[in-house]
This record gives sequence, structure tokens and C-alpha cells, in this order.
Amino acid sequence: MLRMMILAAACAASACAPSPAAMPASQASEVLELFAAGRPPRDVCTPEGRALLRGAVRAYSAAMAEAGEAWPAFPDAGREPGEITNVEITVLIGVAAGFIEASDLRGPTRTLAQRMTLAHWPSVRDLRRAADVACPELVALQQTASRFVLERERFERLSDRADSARAQERLRRHAARMQRSMAEMQALAEIVTRKVEESRRAG
Repeated sequence: MLRMMILAAACAASACAPSPAAMPASQASEVLELFAAGRPPRDVCTPEGRALLRGAVRAYSAAMAEAGEAWPAFPDAGREPGEITNVEITVLIGVAAGFIEASDLRGPTRTLAQRMTLAHWPSVRDLRRAADVACPELVALQQTASRFVLERERFERLSDRADSARAQERLRRHAARMQRSMAEMQALAEIVTRKVEESRRAG
């Protein structure tokens, strides 16, 4: 009886959120590509959308682990600039945003994700509450952060061979885009933080 009461309370607290969706790795790859492109098949702000994203991460991560591959790759983890894919960056930022749990990953990346700190990710306290009260802004923040990381990767790749005036001009344009992304991230983080604080004061 006590166990049933505990389970019922846990279910109510989580709004009976659906479990991560089960799927083959091929379907998971397609789902993750759509999320990374900003065209998710389900809205991640809904329980169903979150379950779909987490299920895709679990399925693809398991397949990569079975193949002996560490996935997703982390920036500055020994790979050359430009080798980390948009999907990998989206997944890493998804962990930082709280949309994906570190437990959804397999192998050494799970431990790394649990300790992960992203220098460019703005400080947002209480991500779980943020996902409830400011989810659209948090999604926009995730997408902007992913774009920033990609721009930084391209910037580092171009910096290695910026030996002409044209290359230097491309570097300046990339730097300007990075600055805009950083400013947008900060503005979104302030909105999310304000909504979290307003929700906390409202009880």
C-alpha cells in the first residue's frame, strides 16, 4: 500500500510524463537531424516531444556505444575543429538545457556529460522550472547556443589558414556573428531567469 502511494505521488509530481520513446538507431538518426535543424517532429516543450528527443538520444547513443564510438563528441576533446557535427552539438546543449538527461547517454560520454560545464552557456538557475515556465525561450537559447558553438568551430578552422585578405574578412564576419549570438544568448537567458523568478515568487 505504501509503495503504491509513493508511486502515485511520483506520477503526480511528474505529471505522468511519458517514458523516452523506443526506436531503432536509423529512426533515431533522422529524429536527431530534424531536432538539430530546428524542425523537430514534436515540440520539445511537450512531454511527448521530450520523450521523443530523449528516446532518439538513447537509441543512437546505444548504437554508437556498441560500435565502440564515443558519442556525442565534446568540443576540445581531441577532435579537429569542424569534425563535431551539428547533431552532436545540439545534443550537448540539450543536456545543458535540461531537455536531455545525462543518463540517456552511454559509455564515457555519460560521465563527461554529468560533469559538463559549457563556458559559453549562460547561467540559468533551476533549469527544470525554466523548462516549465519559459520553455520557448529555453528552446531558443539552446538553438542560439548550438549556432554559437558551430560558429566558433568554423572560426577556429578558418583561423588556421587565414593567410589572405579575403580569409581575414571571413574571420571578421564570423567573429561578428559570434558576438551577435552571444548577445542573443544573454538576452534570452535574462528572460528565462526573470520568468523563473516570477514563477518562484508566485508560488
